[in-house]
Amino acid sequence: MNLPQMKKTVRAIATLKRLIILGGIIAVVAGCGSDRIPSSLPSTHSPAWMEISSRDFHGKVVLSEGTQSCVKCHGLDFDGGKVNVSCIACHQNYADMCIHCHGGFDPNDKSGAPPYGLRGEFSDTTLAVGAHIIHLRGSSMAGRMPCVSCHHVPVFVSDSVHLDYAPTDPNPITDSIAEITWGGLSNISGGAVWSRADSSCASTYCHGNFTGGNINNKPAWTKKNQADCGSCHDIGVDPAQLAWKHYFHVAAAGLRCADCHAGTVDTLFNFVNAALHVNGISDTLTRDAAICSKCHGEGANQCVYCHGGIDNQTGAPPKGLRGETAATALAVGAHTSHIQGRVISDGIPCAGCHLVPATVTSPGHYDVDSVAEITWGSFSNLNGGAAWNRSAATCAATYCHGNFAGGIASTPHWDTNEQAVCGSCHDIGSNPAALLGRHQQHVTEENIECYQCHAATVNSSNVVIGLGAHIDGIFSVSFWNGQGSYNNTTHQCSGPGGCHGSENWYSGGN
Repeated sequence: MNLPQMKKTVRAIATLKRLIILGGIIAVVAGCGSDRIPSSLPSTHSPAWMEISSRDFHGKVVLSEGTQSCVKCHGLDFDGGKVNVSCIACHQNYADMCIHCHGGFDPNDKSGAPPYGLRGEFSDTTLAVGAHIIHLRGSSMAGRMPCVSCHHVPVFVSDSVHLDYAPTDPNPITDSIAEITWGGLSNISGGAVWSRADSSCASTYCHGNFTGGNINNKPAWTKKNQADCGSCHDIGVDPAQLAWKHYFHVAAAGLRCADCHAGTVDTLFNFVNAALHVNGISDTLTRDAAICSKCHGEGANQCVYCHGGIDNQTGAPPKGLRGETAATALAVGAHTSHIQGRVISDGIPCAGCHLVPATVTSPGHYDVDSVAEITWGSFSNLNGGAAWNRSAATCAATYCHGNFAGGIASTPHWDTNEQAVCGSCHDIGSNPAALLGRHQQHVTEENIECYQCHAATVNSSNVVIGLGAHIDGIFSVSFWNGQGSYNNTTHQCSGPGGCHGSENWYSGGN
């Protein structure tokens, strides 16, 4: 065979090989094409296969029929298979992957959050769309919430959790429901619940499930304007709901949210930085340090900002921690008459009934119930047994109201005035035997009046003139004529005005 013939033969063999390879490729493609569903598609993928709006869009085919036909050509891992064409190249979790099935109508939104739904839903009144946009983009009062807060986010489209089935399932079925899996902030406090039946979320951190929040808040997914300032936690109406020390700061000290959370809201409840709200952290920034110093600084008048400053500067109510000013309220009651004194007493210090803190943060100063516990000081409980009945609002067995030798047991009501008058705690002449000692003899037999032996305390009309010498824990004796003396230790009385010699007040002897 000459050279030209040899060249001609080689060319013929090469052409035959190319025809054999081409035929194999056609057979493979034709075989894949015959397995595709729906059958209306041509033997190779048409442009409609990649058009989202087309009924032949491959996402719609997968939604209704599964991925088995894809596996036959592109492989179990979708990374090439017989045709050496990888699905993963398009369906990996790139920034804009999800938009082809789930969203992308806004050119600036690549999150993949509906609209639209897998069945073409656009309206936010549908479950598939709902409030996705405001959750993903954030709002004036909260930052963005990532998809993973509520859903499983697949690495690529064929994840079994994503499609509801494995690619090789013989009978693939998908309900196209995006199951709620809860993660991150949404369930930071635990217990988050999604009800598909009434399209509502409950017990999510984002809507009130946190300490001091409105745990009963249950927003509907398909309704608008449900997250207003105050829907997830109190904003001053009932600050006790907020727990911690909010009640004292808001109700008692009159602070506003912006005073302690200046980085988040202003004084008109406008959000300064939405990213600091619904972020899992209690962000605090004091607007003016001088506000804190009113209570937390030093000085005798710091108590008035929470407890008083109306009748006096001692800090005794009025007002109460809940704004009470009426004497009929337990928080107010007879504080003023006890602290300032009235016609029969010079006043009793706060320590007579309460623990007085050195500073506002001292242990035992406050607790969540805002009740000022009665601790009884050495003066009010001088003879022991003092008792406070909160339900009846009464004191009993206090020195101040008759619990002393010769006194009259008195149980005054805290919330009623004018109960302590001369004669309410001890006899003033009608039954002097009750006063013990030689009172019976002096008053009944010798017609001696109170002022004659207690001249520094009362006058001849039994009006208390020495407030500091009355209800002071001491039997103060001073004679009207300036003569004689009394020893409180030995109980010896030297005869005033020549009445008698030195005698013991109780025994009558020397």
